[in-house]
Amino acid sequence: MMMKRLTTTILTAILLLFSVNNALAQCDFTVTDSQPFIEDFEGTTFECWTVETVGAGNWTTMAGSGTTLAAFSFTNVGDEARLISPVLDISGVAGATFSFSYAMMGLYDMDELVVSYRSSETDSWHTLGTYSISDYQNFYEETFTLTDLSATYQVSFLGRGLGGYMIFVDNIEIAGEGGCARPVSLNATDISASSALLGWSTTGNEESWVIDLDGQMINADTQPFAVSNLEPQTDHTFSVKAVCGGGDESGWATPVTFKTLCDVIVVTDDEPYFDDFEASDNFVCWQTEIVSGIDNWVIDPGYLIVNNTAFFIWLGGEAMLFSTPMDITAVTNPVLRFNHKQQLGLNYGTVDQLIVGYRTDKNDSWHTLVNFTDATTDWETVTIPLPNPSEAYQIVFNGIGHDAEGVYVDDVWVGNSNDAVVEKQDIEAVVMPNPTSGKITVSANVSEGNVAVFDMLGKQVMTDKIVDGIAEFDLSELTQGVYFIKISDESSVKTVKIVKN
Repeated sequence: MMMKRLTTTILTAILLLFSVNNALAQCDFTVTDSQPFIEDFEGTTFECWTVETVGAGNWTTMAGSGTTLAAFSFTNVGDEARLISPVLDISGVAGATFSFSYAMMGLYDMDELVVSYRSSETDSWHTLGTYSISDYQNFYEETFTLTDLSATYQVSFLGRGLGGYMIFVDNIEIAGEGGCARPVSLNATDISASSALLGWSTTGNEESWVIDLDGQMINADTQPFAVSNLEPQTDHTFSVKAVCGGGDESGWATPVTFKTLCDVIVVTDDEPYFDDFEASDNFVCWQTEIVSGIDNWVIDPGYLIVNNTAFFIWLGGEAMLFSTPMDITAVTNPVLRFNHKQQLGLNYGTVDQLIVGYRTDKNDSWHTLVNFTDATTDWETVTIPLPNPSEAYQIVFNGIGHDAEGVYVDDVWVGNSNDAVVEKQDIEAVVMPNPTSGKITVSANVSEGNVAVFDMLGKQVMTDKIVDGIAEFDLSELTQGVYFIKISDESSVKTVKIVKN
């Protein structure tokens, strides 16, 4: 009985060893011109990839929006982890390209992603690229031509935690230069209300491409490729795959989403244009463009100021926020009115800069209307005449960061100067009792409106309607702390601070 049990144990161990060796064998991959190495991390674990860690840094797979990707996270500043590919044999191709997509999140401090290769396990790592950005909304793609090709090739992604949030990597491909490589660097330019120019990278041996635009397949024999008949003010998503000789096809590129512009907004004396940025957590009929650095304009949905505002982040770059084209030729005396706020930086005593300008159409250069370089103690309302009216007029707010507290813009109004002096009726509101441990009553000088409760982080926790100037809430279930009551009607907003005991 003992011998049989021992024999069974040995046989199990041999089978297990065979299974492990077989799994390792399956991880060996040979790259040819017709067969690229592709990794999209759609499995639940890192098959054939290894992770080397320093401190509490680590790479794991993470489910995203309709996809799975590799994610680096850490606990302490200085933690690192290197994600290492399986061994690849790329000695049989004349040349090879290496492409991947990545995204990173940070605010004051950014993490670092170092992409490297080595020709063997005894070789040192050779850096291909180093990345440190702050953009949680977009994935970026990179492509390298590989050198030192060998039968024992590996690539790696080193994540270094320096105070940011996370690093993401996806859609890795290593392809022979004679093969059908996946297009990368997708972009949409010349965007209008109904059209766009779609572009991507090429390697030179493609015969044509297939574009997947919002689920519709389009055959293309040129690059870039113009598409039309798009819906205005709509998100459109496209991907591309290459078609090469002999019917060989590449994999699909990482999809890219772009938004078409609004139709031209016709402004008249009777119908002025107004935007208080309350309609959405994203800009409606406005576009952003980073001029330098990583700063950009965003909608601040109550994190720093309770009501929505356009907010320029202050980390030292430059970015523009510009309107969709407006036809202001029917306005008798066109003016621009808006509120802005620029606070003195707490750390350096500097002020971020706001330049306001216009152009008569998209082919015109921007012309400066006013340049704000001084701090404001509170919101400041500005009214500026608009010269050279046209049928495709655009307004721009250009923020320039000087390590201060950012720039806020709100309540943008374009119309007749005779109407610009008409002031909105301010909302007066009282919240009782304050402080409170339970029920409160909101009394305001509006017959109808909206009222909402926000916590200190700007998260909306309760909402209701004002009826006959009254709204009631029960805060019993909320934790102790400071909250904000936001009362609004069609033209004004009032915020009241309340303490929950």
